Amino acid sequence: MIRILRALRARDDERGVALVAVVGIGMVVMVLVATLVTVATSGARLTTNDRDWARAAAAAYAGIADYQARLNADNGYGNYGDPTSPFSRETGSVFPKGAGGNSAFDSQSGGRWVDVPSVKGATSSGSYRYAVDNSKLTSQGVLRVQATGRSGSTTRSFIANVRPDGFSNYLYFTNYESQDPSVSNETYTCAGFGCKAPCTSQYRPLALPSTCQFIQFAAGDTLEGPVRSNDQFRICGATFKSTVQSVYGWSNAGCTGTTPKFTVNPTTSSTLTPPATISDLRDYMRTDLAATTNTAEGAGCLYTGPTKITFLGNGKMNVVSPLTVKTTVTGTANRSGGLLSGGDAPARCGDVAALHDDDGATIAVPKNNLVFVQNEPSARAGGAQDPNLWSASTFKNQPTACTNTTRASTATSLPSNGVGFPEVGATNEADPTAGLGNKVTDPYGCDNGDVFVKGVVDKAVTVAAENYAYVTGDITYPATRSASTVLGLIGQQAVWVWNPANSAKVPYKAANRRIDAAILSNDGTFAVQNYTLGSGRGTLTVNGSIAQNFRGAVGTGSGSSGYLKDYEYDDSLATYTPPKFPQPTVTTYRVATQLESKTAYAATGAPSP
Repeated sequence: MIRILRALRARDDERGVALVAVVGIGMVVMVLVATLVTVATSGARLTTNDRDWARAAAAAYAGIADYQARLNADNGYGNYGDPTSPFSRETGSVFPKGAGGNSAFDSQSGGRWVDVPSVKGATSSGSYRYAVDNSKLTSQGVLRVQATGRSGSTTRSFIANVRPDGFSNYLYFTNYESQDPSVSNETYTCAGFGCKAPCTSQYRPLALPSTCQFIQFAAGDTLEGPVRSNDQFRICGATFKSTVQSVYGWSNAGCTGTTPKFTVNPTTSSTLTPPATISDLRDYMRTDLAATTNTAEGAGCLYTGPTKITFLGNGKMNVVSPLTVKTTVTGTANRSGGLLSGGDAPARCGDVAALHDDDGATIAVPKNNLVFVQNEPSARAGGAQDPNLWSASTFKNQPTACTNTTRASTATSLPSNGVGFPEVGATNEADPTAGLGNKVTDPYGCDNGDVFVKGVVDKAVTVAAENYAYVTGDITYPATRSASTVLGLIGQQAVWVWNPANSAKVPYKAANRRIDAAILSNDGTFAVQNYTLGSGRGTLTVNGSIAQNFRGAVGTGSGSSGYLKDYEYDDSLATYTPPKFPQPTVTTYRVATQLESKTAYAATGAPSP
């Protein structure tokens, strides 16, 4: 019995140890499980938030894409929007066509959002709304879109700059790669003894014996920027450092020597059609249209007949315009394109008496605006006359260049145009020539809408001529230039690089020329006067873009006369378009930049403070 009690007492020291261990392990497991549940729940919440965050961004991008698609379907869609939205209201945007039934323009708290399209039968992953700033559409060619995406209770906003695929997006653009017969007076040999007739315009693959001469890119030419044509390029050894696009490809038929160098293989493209006329730019000179009265920059400056402009590099320019009467105008009807019936001469465009003087008027450059030089208007049968018709103005008894038919000098057959062309001085300028040595059509006409430009440009502005634009000296930007300072230079019938020759047919000005500008000749050409005369003129440097209906020659290809090309794209033009610069008749819009911004709306639709 005693032995049994002793055995029991010995077992008492270990009794319950296993139970304690089991209980302890159970408690640890419970803690671990609780921890894992907490982590899992937290992770689920984090995953949901991440998903909404990403979906809200995707919804905003979908909104930008929707607006871009509407612009491409209707190039005038920049006139649609909601002026009461905070983003549009703050920028002073005007939308003459209203919202057009687009729910995405809704800016009200509790208002509408547009669901992101989803796979059939699936729930949309988000929704969007957007607002538009079109205040810089005409001045810089930019539409700003503020798109807000929503997913669950999360919203995110992005601002995109949307720009048209316009002429200034390309270093070099042509409709035809042949010369302009109306400017060059080029002819071909037709049937019949001694028959000569004006050449015709055809795209190169469709060329006929009557087709005007095609121009080549020569071995010494360098193009540093995107190049595009509706025609076929003839390339004889040039260097292309960016994209090369054309409707009909390229050819080196008839070329000898150097092989062309392409950084990017050439590709085919669709047609980009220039506008037939720039006459609609005259509407920006009117003070009775919403296109000017509802903008910060207001009306531009209108000049009539030959006009000489020298940019001074200090925010000012000097203007000589002997035939100008009114520098802003009004119409007979409150609509674009109407007949002009009245006008004014505000001091900001120059005192008229000073404009008539050889010393000209020095005025501030019309920043973010347009200078338009028109042909002298014709007289109308009965009724009110155009306010810039000289013979109906208060100046009608004063003589003009058109009343003087005496030759400017013995070197030329032309009288002076009133602003110093053809040049008379230590060397007298002879009649200018164009392609193949033919005379230029109607150079230096006494009542032509011609503009003669040179100088240092330090404000964003476009200078447009209804007839010819002449580059009479270097046109440059200052070293301190901002990216938004871009010059548009338009000559509807031609943009000429002035290269005067003397009576011995030898160019006499200093060699080399530089032009910093977006150049456009919508119905004509960009070319060098007298490019077949004399010896090589050095290098023509263009920092900007060149767009022309017909290709113009600048040299003979070998550098033996005229200029060699050094064309470089101005990257500022990828973001900023010159003020009121014409666009193709039909274009596509692309997103130039897009950045996330402060959130514009809460998920309820309430504007963020």
